[in-house]
Parts: sequence; C-alpha cells; structure tokens
Amino acid sequence: MEALRQAIAERPSLLLLLQDAAALQACAACCLRLAGVRDSAVYCSSDLPLSALQAISSLSQDQAATDEAALEGGHSKRQRLNPEGDAPVAASIAAEYDMESFALEVRLPASLAVRHQALVWHLRKQQPQQQQQDSSAEVVFANELAAAVGVKEAVELKYSSQLAAALGKLHNADAEVCITVTITQPDAGAECGWLAASAGHSKQRRGHWQAARKQAQQQAQQQQQQPDVPAVTEAVVQRLAAMPEAAFLTACPASTAQLAPPILPAAVQLQACRRTLHIGGRYLKLRRGIPQSPWHIDGERKGEGSVQEAIEAAVLPALQADTYTFIAAGREDIDVRMLGRGRPFILEIQNARRGVSPPDQLLRMEAAVQQLSKDGVAVRELCRVPASQLTVLKEGEQDKQKSYTAVCWLPRPVTEADLELLGQTKSLEVQQQTPIRVLHRRANLRRPKVVYEMQAARLPDQPPGYFVLQLRTQAGTYIKEFVHGDLGRSQPSLGDLLGGCKAQIVSLDVLEVHMEFGQQ
Repeated sequence: MEALRQAIAERPSLLLLLQDAAALQACAACCLRLAGVRDSAVYCSSDLPLSALQAISSLSQDQAATDEAALEGGHSKRQRLNPEGDAPVAASIAAEYDMESFALEVRLPASLAVRHQALVWHLRKQQPQQQQQDSSAEVVFANELAAAVGVKEAVELKYSSQLAAALGKLHNADAEVCITVTITQPDAGAECGWLAASAGHSKQRRGHWQAARKQAQQQAQQQQQQPDVPAVTEAVVQRLAAMPEAAFLTACPASTAQLAPPILPAAVQLQACRRTLHIGGRYLKLRRGIPQSPWHIDGERKGEGSVQEAIEAAVLPALQADTYTFIAAGREDIDVRMLGRGRPFILEIQNARRGVSPPDQLLRMEAAVQQLSKDGVAVRELCRVPASQLTVLKEGEQDKQKSYTAVCWLPRPVTEADLELLGQTKSLEVQQQTPIRVLHRRANLRRPKVVYEMQAARLPDQPPGYFVLQLRTQAGTYIKEFVHGDLGRSQPSLGDLLGGCKAQIVSLDVLEVHMEFGQQ
C-alpha cells in the first residue's frame, strides 16, 4: 500500500513500531492508524489486509485484539457496510432526507481508548532494553505515537468514505444533515466502567445534532441491554495518556490490559438528523380574537386558533420536521391586530427531513398561511436566517420602538386644544406599574416607559368624544393602561394629559415593530 510505504520511507523508525504492533496481532487498519495515514479511501480498500501486511512485512492475519473491532464494524472479520444491515439503513436515510452532502459524527465506547492505551504500554515494552533507557529513543517513540491517528478519527475516516459511496453524497463537515455512527459493544462496560466510577462520566461536547446522538445512544443501550458507558472523548484520551503505567494496570481489567479479543461482536447503528433550521419572517394578524400562541384557561381554549398554529400548519408539513419552537419579538393581546410590515418571528425547526429551497417554496408557504387561517393571519418576508437573529429578537424586546393606532373615547367632545397638546407632547416618561389585568402572573413592579410622540385626529363619522391616536413608544409600554390610567397605576395617563378626564380605549392596532430583521 503506497500510503503506508511512503510513511515508512519518511520515518524509518516507524517500521519497528509497526512490526511490534503486528506481533501484538494488530490488524492492517490499526497499523494504518499508527502510521498516521489519513486517506479515508485507504481504510475502505478491499485489499487492505493483504497489501498492508506486505507493506510492513509479515504481520499476523489473526484476529485483531486492540481497537480494530470498531474499525471493522464487526467481531473478527473485516467488512464494509453490511449489505443486510448498514447499507439498507444508508439507503433509507438517503430516501428520507433531502440533502446534497452529509456530515459525520462518531460515538465510540471508551473501551477503545482504554485498549489503545494498553497497546501503547505494550509497544513501549517491546522496545529493546537499551532504547528504553535512551532518552533520544524515547523521544522518537513519543513522536511516532503523537503522529498516530486517534481511534475516533480512524472510524470517521472509514465511515465517511463508505457512507459517501452508499448514499451517493459528498462528505462535508459543514453539511446540514449529520449521520451519527454509534458503535456499541456488550462487554464495553466491563472494560471501561472504571473510568466512570473513578471520575464520573465524560460528557461529550454538544453540537447541532445533540438530539440524534442522544436518541441513538438510548436505542443502542436498549437493544444491547447494557448500562451506559463512557464515550471516547478528548478528555478521556488525555486522561488515559497521563496515567502512570502502574495506575493504569491496577485500574484496567487484566483481560483488556493484555489485549484479549472482545468476547462479543460490536454493533453499528446509523442515525441521521438535520441540524436546526431557522426560518424568519414577519406575521400580520388581520382579525381580532386570535392569540399569538394556543391559549387555554382552566382547560378551555380561548380565541380563534392562533398565529403560531397557522404558521405551523403551512410550514411544518413541507419540511417534515420532528418539533419546532416559535419565537417572536414580543406579542400583542388577543384583541389587538398586528398590521403594517408585521411582527418579526423565527421558527426554530428540529430535524427537518426536507430542506428549504427558496424562493418558490417560501412563497408557497406564505400563501398557505393566509389560506389556512381564512385570512386571519398573513406572513411575509419568509427566509432562512442565521441563529444569531435569535439574539436580535431578544434584544428587540427591550430596545425596539413600536408604533400603534388606537381609537379612544373621552366623556366630552374632543377639542382642537386637545389635538394640539397631544401632537406637541414628545418623549413623555410614563411610570407604569404592572397592569391589574396581568398582575396574577407577573411581578408587581414599576417600570418607566417613554412615549416618544403622538398624533391625534377626530373621527368625523363618530360621536364627538371619539378620536384616533397614533403613538410611537418604547418597547414594553402598556398602551391600554396609558390611555385609561389603570386606576392610577399608569402616570401620567392620557386622561391626565387632557385635564384629568377618564379616557377609554376602544380598539388598538400595532402598526410597526421598529427593528432591523430578516430581509432588508
């Protein structure tokens, strides 16, 4: 094998190390790993055993006893994707998920890291006695080990190439769809359980496919009926490498330390998951009586559907997702319409089987929302957004400004002086206590809010006490309470400004949520 021959030619000391590994019945794949070979195609070559043995001369072809059980995906015989097992699973993944490429995650029992460390100690002992006492020789040995490919990386190299062939897709570490390869072994707990007992379970770094890895692990445990075992992580590898030989041999089971072959075969499970998609847009609520999210009081549903459900019904079936989270830049009351450009929102979609192909698909989703809600809800500017836009929404709850239009009533006719006074009022600070209507679910706090500007106009077709008020306010301002005063809990109120009369609000609409979001 050219890759192995080249490695030996560049590092003559490597040949002795590989010959020692062969004496310990390490397989060809493990020798590739020790040689630092990172060509994934080499690990999947059908002639790997023969050519590798020829390259490093007279290696044993007996069953490997170190960590190649994972590299082989079986017990003793080297095999590719099992046509009766893994290959059909790969085919079902390709049929289920819409993808151009795939990423790969590998989860291995820590017993493989334990066996690798046992191999290291055996290889160290195989050195001639005089070299063991030679510091320069020890440096060479350490450098050779440092150049070796880790067990986990070797499995990734093997399966990335095999899955690419089986799926007909490219391997891309940044791909949306990730395939998790979980390798379990029934007796792994006996080999590495001492790691968990002495230092607690090593926790893997969680990523975009945390849910899929957890589910795969749980299913594998149920199928194998075995307790949870530590996984191969960088922390586990470093911990084992730092252990003195005596401490390692004391803690490690004797059979594992002696590199005895595993009693039972390993099992390989493939699980796919698409990383979280974020679809952003702006929604409009065109009718009153629709809550933003499903609303139940004492088991009784309130309102006519919800904005969230209308969007869900149009978007989720097209993406075939497991679950989703609806996040919006604030909310309006059930009796308040959301007009203008709409309120920014994001759908955080978990494990979608189908990707988003803008713009036609998104336009169809927008049309479906309005149709399914019977013109009660509309969506515009649907687009893929980065996860960072979640922070924009959160910050907008505190920092944004909002524009409203309210129909108000005074117990007396509205005068020109009233209209002029309101139009001249700028940056009015209002002290608002938590409204009585929400006091049962929110802390009773006093919050200063700012009404930046107002404009008022009579309603000619209404009695003289009615007028329309347009406001631009700080986020979180309670408009209804600003108008009627909430029994003195909002000061000054609109009635206070107009001479102490009891103003009332008839209807309220949100016209604009002022924030940069999504498509510009």
